[in-house]
Amino acid sequence: MAEIVIDEHSPRWMRELSRFVSIKNMIFLHGNVYDLVPFPVRKAEGEPPRWTETDLSGFLCRFLLNQGYELIGQADPVEELRFLTPEMDELYRKLELGEDPTTSPANSPSGGGSTPAAEKHADYGGTTVRTPSGDPSPISSSAPVNWDRAVRRMTVGLTNTRVPCAFVINFASRLISAPDHLAREDRIAMTRLLKAILQTREIARTDGRWNNLIILVCEKLNDLPAFLYLNNSRSRSIHVELPDREERARYIRRCWRYFHGGNTEKPDLPAEVERDFVDHCDGLTNYEMRSLVSLSHRFRIPLIHPVSGGSNVRRLTDMYKYGVTESEWEKIDAERLRGAPDFLRKRIKGQDPAVEKVLDIIRRASIGLAAGEQGKPNRPRGVLFFAGPTGVGKTETAKAMAELLFGRQDRLIRFDMSEFSAPHSDQRLLGAPPGYVGYEEGGQLTNAVQQNPFSVLLFDEIEKAHPSIFDKFLQILDDGRLTDGRGDTVYFSECIIIFTSNLGTVTRDEEDSGVRQLVTPNMPYSRIREIILSEIARHFNFELKRPEILNRFGDNFVVFNFIRPPFDEQIVDMLIERLNRSLQESRQIALRLEPEARSALITYARTHLHHGGRGIRNAVDSALVNPLSRVLFELPRATRGVLSVVTLQDNGPDVPVRFTLETRMESTIDSVSAQT
Repeated sequence: MAEIVIDEHSPRWMRELSRFVSIKNMIFLHGNVYDLVPFPVRKAEGEPPRWTETDLSGFLCRFLLNQGYELIGQADPVEELRFLTPEMDELYRKLELGEDPTTSPANSPSGGGSTPAAEKHADYGGTTVRTPSGDPSPISSSAPVNWDRAVRRMTVGLTNTRVPCAFVINFASRLISAPDHLAREDRIAMTRLLKAILQTREIARTDGRWNNLIILVCEKLNDLPAFLYLNNSRSRSIHVELPDREERARYIRRCWRYFHGGNTEKPDLPAEVERDFVDHCDGLTNYEMRSLVSLSHRFRIPLIHPVSGGSNVRRLTDMYKYGVTESEWEKIDAERLRGAPDFLRKRIKGQDPAVEKVLDIIRRASIGLAAGEQGKPNRPRGVLFFAGPTGVGKTETAKAMAELLFGRQDRLIRFDMSEFSAPHSDQRLLGAPPGYVGYEEGGQLTNAVQQNPFSVLLFDEIEKAHPSIFDKFLQILDDGRLTDGRGDTVYFSECIIIFTSNLGTVTRDEEDSGVRQLVTPNMPYSRIREIILSEIARHFNFELKRPEILNRFGDNFVVFNFIRPPFDEQIVDMLIERLNRSLQESRQIALRLEPEARSALITYARTHLHHGGRGIRNAVDSALVNPLSRVLFELPRATRGVLSVVTLQDNGPDVPVRFTLETRMESTIDSVSAQT
């Protein structure tokens, strides 16, 4: 029979399994258990191994046969206990009746490895369970499986001292619905299973020693009752990991010629292609990597670019992850990017340090360097942490970035984290777990990124989020992916992620239970930056006790300054320009402010600078937009022309109408059209 080769290059879980199968009676395999399992086999000593692959159940059958187990049974929640071959059926019947099993053809002096039954099953490598005849198993009847009876039958094999027995329980996560609240029948069956393990005997014969064994294959260890594995020295849990770098490299070296355009005459895979495949397939399963072959042929995407000879891996993996054939980053207009400084400064006033930092991130992201070091291509394209007083342009900067990069402001996906301050609110982002209300709907964050993988994500006022959400952020910043409640993997590697915070601007005054300003507009920017960064560090290190989150932001903190003169005048002028544009579109009336009126408006707006640009906008609404609305309301609907605001009068806060305007119409519709 072909021997499975397990050595120092094999996945860690295989090495653990090989080590503990001889000293434990119960093994829990959990994690990536629904994936294909590639492994090498050798038919004769000295021959080079050949690679094959099967599902985990098929691998375990071959592995246990190699280990010399003579009676191997399988069960799952929908099929009764069954054995691999007719000879094993007969061997179990003898054990159950108390007969001498030594006359069974399955019990040869070689320990079972070279019996006819074992040889018949040796080439099993499919993904379906086999009946004793070797044919695919028929669909089981609709009658429910009696697990108490199945465990009793396994106990017969586990407690015998003459025949090495192993049982594999597949889909063990589906055995019970609530591990912490077992029904009476489930509790009896699980307790009987634990009792059987404690009664398991060792097989000691002249041809070897074995432990009778049960292997439970589950998605997560806590899908099963804790009393099966806690403080149980007879059990061992083994995590089946996703393919690591070595496994991914081994796969592409073995299979690269099967992709579209694969050159069967070329002796070696180009190192650049191998490196890119290993990097960009981080997080993919073996099945998903094999699916890339079909995708490559269907859309005629080779691994090696036919013209340049360079790596074409990213295009293929992006198509698999995002469903796109061309990255939107590659379609960004170069001229638009070269004009980024003017574009941002036109919209963001008085924030030159912030604009420069944002420009650095945009440049890095546009040429693909924002993913970090080699081997971490799945990290987001860029990460920024905007901090500073309220109303100084943090959200506006994020909107400007979305419009600059992707041409539309709606590519900004914004989440107000004050809405996610309650426990379990992370389920709103990722989706409820299976079995809970709303599970099939997915999460707000994961759904949004699936629909628009090329976007700017804005998490506003991050300090208000529940601490449990920071675990999700940690995974996004490290791995660039999340798995939602439905089990779908969502990738963030084409996003720019922005966090905003008002930390460090105000604090609670314990003496009078009020609020005290930590930073003020008359402070120099260097001092404001120092105070805010210190407060952010204190919050993450001592209040949240999550310094690892702080570390993930690195040097990407951007502290915004207060709005100061003369930038307040520029903001007022920008708001007047927008108001003028709106009036021309809706009423064909152009707006013009005389110097005296403009000066009065700026003077009033400066009394609101402590609220930043938002305060200036509120001041313009109160002092200009409201009285202007009264003037326009009195004008006939057909009026066209240029409306000049000559004076703006502040009558004080104690009168019913605080602001009044002196206006005049200066021209006709023709002059408006000409001016427009």
